[in-house]
Amino acid sequence: MDGPRSVLRSVWAGAALIIALVAIALSLLTLAAPPTPARPLATPVPVTIDLSMLITGRGAIGGPALEHLFNPEMLVVRRGDTVRLRVTNGTHFRHGIEIVGYGVRTGALTGGTQSSELLTFTADKPGIFEYRCYLPYDPATSTCAPDHDKMVGHLVVVEPGGR
Repeated sequence: MDGPRSVLRSVWAGAALIIALVAIALSLLTLAAPPTPARPLATPVPVTIDLSMLITGRGAIGGPALEHLFNPEMLVVRRGDTVRLRVTNGTHFRHGIEIVGYGVRTGALTGGTQSSELLTFTADKPGIFEYRCYLPYDPATSTCAPDHDKMVGHLVVVEPGGR
């Protein structure tokens, strides 16, 4: 009775040994094969990007704004892209935005949802660029706000295909 079982076990053990040896041989061949050169990543084609920015305030609902800010406070684009940035002033103060280092700025935006301007430029310089309200604070004309110096955001221009 032990004879046929013993033979069957031997056959299975032999088959397992052969499979293991084939797996080891294939692994060694894979490791010894010359590496295939990595394909270069395709360089992204510049595109036109439509972005929106709101000049807004933060504070209690129905009360005065405790601070004014750009929303979003950071924009990220690729070098070479054409950027169409719609800037809307949702406050009761006059504001204007300038992207320092790009020479791009809106006119004075008087406030309210109808007060917006479209800026179009090509992001041709990589780096981090500050954008800010360029109108000086003047309470007599409701130009900008007391926290004028804190109204700052950043445009980040990255290299295409970067990680």
